[in-house]
Amino acid sequence: MRQQYLLLVLGISVIPILVTQAVRAEVELEETKNSHRVSALQRDRTPKLAQAIIQVTSVQVYSTNTGVEVVLETPAGSLSVPTTQTVDNTLIAEIPNALLTLPDANEFQATNPIEGITEVTVRNIAPNRIQVTITGLAAPPIAEISTAEQALILSTTASELDGTIAEEPIEIVVTATRTEEELQNVPRSVTVIERDQIQEKARFSRDLADILTRLVPGATQPTGRPSNFTLRGRDASIVIDGIPQNTNNNRTFTAPLASIDPEAIERIEIIRGPNAIYGAQATGGLINIITRRPTEDRLTSTVELGTTAAAGGGNSFLVGDSFGYNLQYSISGTEGAVDWLGSLSSTWTGGFFDAQGDRVGNNFGLDDTNTFDGLVKLGVNLDEQQRLQLTFNHYNLSQDSDFISDESIADIPGIQTARLRRLAPGTTVIGSDAGYFFTTTNTTLSYSHENLLGSRVQSQLFYRLFKNGGGIPYDERPFGGTIISNSRGKTEQWGGRVQIETPFNSERTASLLWGVDYIREDISQNFEIFDPEELDASGGLIYRKVDEALFMPPYTLDDLGIFAQLQWQIGDRLTLNSGARYVNLTINTEDYTTFDDGRDVEGGTLNTDDVVFNAGAVYNFTDELSVFASFAQGFSLPDVGRILRRPPEGFTSLEADLDITSPQKVDNYELGIRGVWNSLQVSLAGFYNYSSLGLDLVPLPGLQGGAYRIVRAPQRVYGVEATIDWQADQNWRLGGSASWQEGENDEDENGEFLALNSTVIAPLKLTTYVEHETLPGWRNRLQLLYSGNRSRAFEDDVEGAAIESYVTVDYFSSISLFGGELLIGVQNLFNADYFPVFSQYFAPIYDPLNYKGQGRTISASYRITF
Repeated sequence: MRQQYLLLVLGISVIPILVTQAVRAEVELEETKNSHRVSALQRDRTPKLAQAIIQVTSVQVYSTNTGVEVVLETPAGSLSVPTTQTVDNTLIAEIPNALLTLPDANEFQATNPIEGITEVTVRNIAPNRIQVTITGLAAPPIAEISTAEQALILSTTASELDGTIAEEPIEIVVTATRTEEELQNVPRSVTVIERDQIQEKARFSRDLADILTRLVPGATQPTGRPSNFTLRGRDASIVIDGIPQNTNNNRTFTAPLASIDPEAIERIEIIRGPNAIYGAQATGGLINIITRRPTEDRLTSTVELGTTAAAGGGNSFLVGDSFGYNLQYSISGTEGAVDWLGSLSSTWTGGFFDAQGDRVGNNFGLDDTNTFDGLVKLGVNLDEQQRLQLTFNHYNLSQDSDFISDESIADIPGIQTARLRRLAPGTTVIGSDAGYFFTTTNTTLSYSHENLLGSRVQSQLFYRLFKNGGGIPYDERPFGGTIISNSRGKTEQWGGRVQIETPFNSERTASLLWGVDYIREDISQNFEIFDPEELDASGGLIYRKVDEALFMPPYTLDDLGIFAQLQWQIGDRLTLNSGARYVNLTINTEDYTTFDDGRDVEGGTLNTDDVVFNAGAVYNFTDELSVFASFAQGFSLPDVGRILRRPPEGFTSLEADLDITSPQKVDNYELGIRGVWNSLQVSLAGFYNYSSLGLDLVPLPGLQGGAYRIVRAPQRVYGVEATIDWQADQNWRLGGSASWQEGENDEDENGEFLALNSTVIAPLKLTTYVEHETLPGWRNRLQLLYSGNRSRAFEDDVEGAAIESYVTVDYFSSISLFGGELLIGVQNLFNADYFPVFSQYFAPIYDPLNYKGQGRTISASYRITF
C-alpha cells in the first residue's frame, strides 16, 4: 500500500513540472510585453529563482474616487506580485520574499477606513512572507494589483464597496432544469450544494450518498453503506454532466452515487419531487452533478493531503486500523481557444469504530476500501458561438479487508448487535476478487451553439460502463442452499441528447425548450461458482472459482423521450411554465433457464409508452420574495432484472407474464414560498404525491437468499420542508433545515393505507449549523443532525420495532496557512452511541444488519493552490 502511494505521489509531482516546462518560455515572453498591472486573481508565473528579501517599511491606506488604495512602500527594490484568494468576505494577498519592518509596530491595522471595508491588516505570516487582508462588509473586495519601483499598490473598485452588494439580492442560477434559470423563477424546491460544502463533508466520507443525506432536506438519513437512497420517499434520478447514472437493475442500490469522487465535483443541484426532465426514475427527484471546470486565463494546480482516524471510546483512539489517507491533485488552464483540466484522487479508508471502541459490524460498509477517480476535460471554443467539449471520468472502489460479517449471530435468540469476524489466516479467493468493487467509466462529447437560426442548441453523445462484484463468496449450504457463490454484474449505457431553446421574442421573455433523448442499456449479471470440496478440505480457507452460471438473463432496455417545455415571463412578477414528455420503453431478452429451479422461460420483446405532464407558476411579490406552485409527473419501471432472475410461480414467458404496460407514474403537487435576500435566505414548501400503481420492495423474513417481494399498490407520500440561512454579520453565519414526511400504501387495495417502512420514509430530520470567522483566515463551524422517532410503521405492523431518535454533532475548522488552507474536522464530536435508521429497521429481520454508527472520528488535511 505504501509503495502504491509513493508511486502515485511521484507521478503526480512530475505532472506540473512537465506542463510548466512546456509553457514557461511562452509565459516569460508574454509577461515581458505586459504592464506591471495584473488582475488580483492572477498568479506570479515567473521562474522561482532565488530572490533578495525586500523590506516593507511603510503601509499607507488612501480613500480614492473608486474606493480604497493600500500602498506598501519599500526603501529599494520591487515586491513580487502576490498570490491571492478569498475566504468569505476577506481578500487575502500573500507576498513572497518580503519582510514587514515597520518602525513602531509588528503589524499594520486600519479599522473601517471607508464605507464597505471593515478592516485592513498587513503582517508577517512566515519567514520572508507578508500577508495583506482586506475585509469587506457584505462581500470580499475585488482589487487590482500594480507594482512599481519601491511600492506595491492594491486598488479596490468602488462597485464592491458602495453598499450595492449589501442591498441587492443574491442571484443563484441553476441548470438542473436543463436550461440556465434563476432560482427565483423555478417553481420547484431546489437545493444547491457548492464545491466548498462538498469538500467540507468529504473530509470524513468520500461516499456521495452520505454527503447528500446530511445536506438535502427530504433525503434519507445517513446509513454508512451503499444502500437505498431516496428523496421524499421515492427514487432519485442521478445525472453527471448529463449522463444518467441509474440503470434499471440498480434501483434499490446506490451504485448511481458510487460513480464519482467529491474531488471531481464543482456543484450539485437537487430538484426535490417527481419530474421527468431527464427521463425515468425521477419519482423522488433529480440529482444533477456538475464536474469541475477549467480555470480561466491561467495555469493552476491544487494539491491536498489528508488523514482520518477514529478517536472514540474504548481502545479505538487513533488505533492503527482506523487510519485513512487521501491524496488529490488537479491541474487546469486555458491557452487561447482551448481549456483543459485533469484531476486525480486516491483515498484509502481505514476501519470504522463505534462509540464503544468496537469495529462497526457493517457487513457491506465502506471501511477498508480504496477509491480512485480520474477526471479529464478538454474544451475548444470553435468561435464566439460554438463550443466542443470532451469529458472522461473513471471511478473505481475496491475493498481490501480482513473482516467479514459474523452471520452466526442470526441464530442467537433476541436482537443482537451486528459484529464482524476476522478472516482466518490463509483465507484465499482464487479466480475472483476477494473484496467487492464498483467501477464506473463515463465518456461524454458535447457540442453547443449559442445562436443557430436564433436558437440555442445543445447536443451530447455519451457512453457509460458500470461493473460490480467481488467479496468473500457466500456459502449457502448452512442455510438450506447448495452452492458457494458470488454475483458479478455489468451494465453498458450509450445514447444521446439534443435540446433546442427557441425564444419567441427579442426580450426572451417567452421561450420553448424542445428536443429528444435516447438511452440504451445492456444489462447482465452472473453467478460465480466456487468448489465446495476444496473449501471443506482446506478447513474453510480456499475459495476456488470453478464455474459461472446465469444469475439473471442479459436484457436490453431502450428509452426514447421526446419533450417540449414552454416558459413565459409575464411582466416583472409572474413566470409560468408547462411541458410534456412522451416516453417509449422497450425491453428485450432471449430465452433462458432460471438458476434456482431450472425453469425454462421464453424471451421476447415488450413495449410500453406514456405521456407525462408538468405545469408551474412563480409569483414575485418583490425582487426577493416569491411564492411557487407546481404539478409534475414522474415515472419509473420496476427492477426487471430482479423479476427475471427469480420469477414468481407460473412465470414462463416474458411477453405473456411480465406486465410493464403500467410503469409507476407519480403525480406530485407542491406549494412553497422562497425568500432570497443578501444576508438571509429562507424557504418553506409542502408536497403531496400519489401513484395508483406504486412500487415497494419488502424483504422476506431473514432475507431468504437476499430475496424481496415486489408490492405494486396505490401509494402516497406527503410532507413539509423548510430551510433558513442567515449571514448575521461579516463573521457569523447560522442556519438549518427541517424535513418531515409520511408515506403509505394500500397493498390489499381495500382503502386501508398502511405506513411505508423507514428505509423509504425517513423520520423527522433536523439540521442546524453555526459558523464563525474567529480571526481573518480562521473559520470554525459546528453542525448538528437530529434524526427523530418514528412509530407509525411499527404500529401498522410493517416494521418489527419503532425507530428511535439520535443526535450527532460535527466540528470543522479551516485555517489559512503558508498560502494554503489547513482543514481540521471532528465527526460525531460528542461520541454519540447510536444505530442508524437503516440498521434499526433491519434489526428485527436480520441481526447482521443491525450495526452501529461511527463514533468520534477526526480528520486533518492541507490544501494549496498555486
